[in-house]
This record gives sequence, structure tokens and C-alpha cells, in this order.
Amino acid sequence: MRRGILATREELAALKDRINQAPFDAIHETLNRRCALILESAPVTEAQWRSLWHQGAWSSALSAARTTQGRILDLLVAHHIDDNEAYRDRAIEELKDLVSWTTWVDPCHAELSADLCTAEAAIAATVGLDWLWDDLTRADRLRIVKAIKEKAIAPYLQAVKEGSFWYASCSNWNAVVNAGCGLAALALSDEDPSAAEALQLSRTGLESFFRALGREGGWDEGTGYWGLAMRSLLLFGEATSRLEDDQSILHKRGMDATGLFPIYFTPNGHPASFGDNPTVPLFGTLYLLIKHMGQNELTWWLDNYSFRRDVSTSGLSAAGLALLFRPADAECPDKPDLQPLKVFHEIGWAAMADQWPHPGMYVACKTGDLGASHSQHDMNSIQLQVDGEMLLVDLGQAPYSQRYFSEERGDFYQVQAQAHNTITVAESDHRIDAQGCIIEAETGNNYRWIAMDSAGACGDDVRFIRHVVMVINTASGLGETVFVLDELDSDSPERVDLLWHTLAKTELDESGFGGVIRGRKAAVQFALASSMKSVVGVDTHKISHQQVDHVLRLTGGVVGRAYFASVFARRKTEGPLELIEDAEGVTVAFGETKLRFTPAARHLRLVSVESSAPH
Repeated sequence: MRRGILATREELAALKDRINQAPFDAIHETLNRRCALILESAPVTEAQWRSLWHQGAWSSALSAARTTQGRILDLLVAHHIDDNEAYRDRAIEELKDLVSWTTWVDPCHAELSADLCTAEAAIAATVGLDWLWDDLTRADRLRIVKAIKEKAIAPYLQAVKEGSFWYASCSNWNAVVNAGCGLAALALSDEDPSAAEALQLSRTGLESFFRALGREGGWDEGTGYWGLAMRSLLLFGEATSRLEDDQSILHKRGMDATGLFPIYFTPNGHPASFGDNPTVPLFGTLYLLIKHMGQNELTWWLDNYSFRRDVSTSGLSAAGLALLFRPADAECPDKPDLQPLKVFHEIGWAAMADQWPHPGMYVACKTGDLGASHSQHDMNSIQLQVDGEMLLVDLGQAPYSQRYFSEERGDFYQVQAQAHNTITVAESDHRIDAQGCIIEAETGNNYRWIAMDSAGACGDDVRFIRHVVMVINTASGLGETVFVLDELDSDSPERVDLLWHTLAKTELDESGFGGVIRGRKAAVQFALASSMKSVVGVDTHKISHQQVDHVLRLTGGVVGRAYFASVFARRKTEGPLELIEDAEGVTVAFGETKLRFTPAARHLRLVSVESSAPH
């Protein structure tokens, strides 16, 4: 077996030289708290995850494999720093339990020869064996190698032969399975021809992932699945760099830019992603992007948000691999170089902020391909954060289940267009074959502007263009107001619903077209208007015992062209939201702020933003 896959034992022991320096001291403290909790908890066993599976828990074996991997890696990093035999012994116990599993395929993917669980277990067993080599008996080493061959490499080869969907897919499965099994194959490729074959196949399979990643580094499965994919890729890339002096994976197209993607969609450390699994992927492995790409913005993001959370006994490694992979000389800027308006054109996502690194007002925007893996029916949807609190929200996914991943997925409320901050026409869902795009993006002295085209998501005869404008107080630099202007053209008379979703308390005022969204620490005044006769109401939809979706809805009928305007403002403003259409364009005015749009070839164009709001 090839040794030193991610680090030699000498390199692990040398980590003790850095733990008295910031930020390694805080990372080390976090690691020790986690390892102490692990020692107090029960080891992960097959009996546990099978029991959970029979109780209806989705991906129970996958979760167990990730937890086992996270525990083994963190315990062994901590052991080599502190020479704590309890950490080492517990890592050995977790590794032996993993090897004893009858299968490394999750029962929810029983039709597959290899899956995500296979890859995560393969990484855990391979790196664990490497780092514990001198602490294991020869019989134990042989048993673990045998398990890697029989439960990871052989099933991987069989899955590729069978044409498993993930092998050449454009999803996180591609990166996780090919890279995870590829890492295990790399370790054994010096002594096993099957492993050498699997290694070559894994490299070939990953090419499809990199074609989907693109030059901008955005990922349309969202931040959570970006993190899982990138984490596995980076581990594999680091291993090939160390063992074969081959950095080709680390320097594929898009890898130099992709570290910015999660930063732009986790403002103030909170997820503002779209689709399933909208999480903040703070994996210690991501420090490898800094090591190989020198992305100081990522240093700032990881240093600031990774180690300010409670520790747990479950999940993948954060602190242990952060200690290993964070460059000692990495610069952590006080103010990272981030754009106030960032567009990922290849996936149709955009992020606008009044300022970085801690936006006072922030908007995430999404168009893109509704047929992408883990996407929902959310064309031209947005999210709004004010003073660090999400006030217009994306609800994420329903609890994962066999039904959720079946043809009935569209029946779940969280997936449907009516559950997103967008427009629906004829009470119909958005079409999953639609591919929208960002058509305008502009930053001015006192505004940010995005325009999005839904590209038929609401029907072949419906044109839906959304403009999002953030107005900035030029004295303070903070966002004051967010305006949304929707252009809608329909060839036939249809019902139209404009929908805004929040988990905060929502109150209508006496006018019936305005009110307040009041969160725990932030609030905005809102007002709605349209060029047609319409009504406004607030509905509720219970998501769970702890979560209630408050839906602000404007409803009307439209034939031909119609306009809808929405405004969300920090300060209380007297008077209604005015939406004025004339021969030369459209004006939207609220209080002392006025936006002017004039017709371009295919849509309106923002030509002026006037604001005399007090500083």
C-alpha cells in the first residue's frame, strides 16, 4: 500500500508546533472538544444504521459512513498532536467496526453496486489504515485492505461496467464516488491491477464533473452539494499530488474560481442557496483550495465561520483537516475582495450586497436550469437578508425519502413554484425543462441591478422578466430598499400570483397593499402594486411543528402585458408604492426613491435611480 496519502505520521505530529498560534489555537480547542464528546458516545455500528433504516431514516448508512470517517480523521489528528491513546484506540475501534459492515452500499441505493456510502467508507478505511499502520497488527492490516478491495474497488468497477448513472453525470455523485473510490484505488494501485484500473476509470469519470463546473466555478446543485463534491475532489487531488506529483485535478478549469461560490451564497455565515440541502459547507478540506490556489477570500470565510459553532459527534471532519490543510502563512484579510454584485452566468445565479464582508442588506437571485440535479421549481426566485437575518426565505427540501426522489417529487410543497419567491401563472408549476438566464447586471453609485429571464418557465406563451434593484445610501454605504419589478406578457387571460415567503411575523396595514415583515432582530416595511386589478393577502403553510411559512400573496388576472412591483424597505415610509406606466416606460416610486425604466429590444432597462433619503 502507498503511504502518506494525505499526510505522513511525522507531518501529523508536527502539527503540535502550530497549535499555540492563531487561528490554529481555536481550531485545536474545537477539535479537542469534539474528540472528548466522541469518546463519551457509542461507536458507529451496522446495527445502528440498519435499525434507523428500518425506522424510515433515509441514507442511514451514508450518514454512518460520513460520521465514521469524520471521527477517524479527527481522532487521529488529535492523537498525533496530543499523544492521547484514548483517541487512537477509539479510532481503531471505529475503523474495525466499519470494516465489519456487510456492505458499504446504503440500503436506499440497494440497486447500485457502488454509491456515495461506498466512497465515504473507502476514504475512511484507506486514510485510517495509512495513519494507523504502525498501531495495527499485520492481520488487522490485511483485513482492512481486503475490505477496501472487496467493498469499494470491486463494487466500483462493477458499477462502472453496469453503466451506473453517477459515473459520467453532472452531479455531486460523480465527484464523491469517483474521487472517493479513486483515492482508495490510488493507495492500492502499486500492488493490485484492479485498483490501477479503478484509478484510471475514476479520472475519466471526473471529466464530466469538470465540464459541468465551468470556468466560473458555480454549481447549480447549490452550496451544500458543492461542498460535498469539492471536499472529495480535493482529497483525491491532494493524494494524487503527493503520491504521483500530479496536480491536474487541482488545476482543472474552474478550480481557481470555485472557492468564491459558497462565500457569495452564505452572507454573514447563513445559507442563501437554492434547491435541496442549502447549507454552509465549512469543511476543513476546503483549505486545500487556499494551499493550491491562494484564495485569501476563502481563508477569511473559513477562519471566520468554521469554528464558532457547537461541536457534535456526527458528520465529516472540519477541525482536524483544517489543522492539517490550512497553510500556516495564509493571509486572512480583514476585508476580502468581494464584488457587490456577483453573477455566475453559467448557472444563472447572482448575489448582490450593499457591502462585504458583512452585508447589511443582501439579495440572492436564481434563474438557470430547473432540470439540474436537486433543483426545485424556483425560476426567477430571490432571497432577502437584512442585518444578518433571512426575511424572504427559501424553504429548502422536504425530509428525504424514497418518494421525494421518485416521480412524485413535484408533489412536495417545498419543491413547487408556489413555495418560492416568484410568480406563478394559471396556478401552474414552473416547467422543469426551462432554462432561464441573467440578462442584465449593473452596479452604480447608489444601486445594484439584476434582470432575469424565466425562458418559458411559466408556459410557452408567457414571458416573465424580473428586475431586482437594491438602492444604497451613499453616505453610509448600507442598502436602504430592495425593489422588484416583474414584467409579464401572456397571450391568454390567466390568473397570476406574486408570492413572497417568510418565517417571520407578517402584518398587513390598513391599505391592504403594504405592511411589515418583523423578524427576531430585523424588520422591513413592504408594499405591493400592480398594473391590473389585484388583491393581497397573507396565507400560512405549516412546514413542521417548529416552522410555519407565511406567504404574502398578490393575485390578479392578466391578459397581454402587466407589471408587478414590490418594495422592501428598512425605514418606515409614508405613502403607497406607485407603479406608473406611460408611453416612454415605467416608473416605480416609493417615498423619496424613484426608479425609471425604459423599453429596450426585449425588456425594460433601468435608466435612473433617484433617491433623496436622509443620510
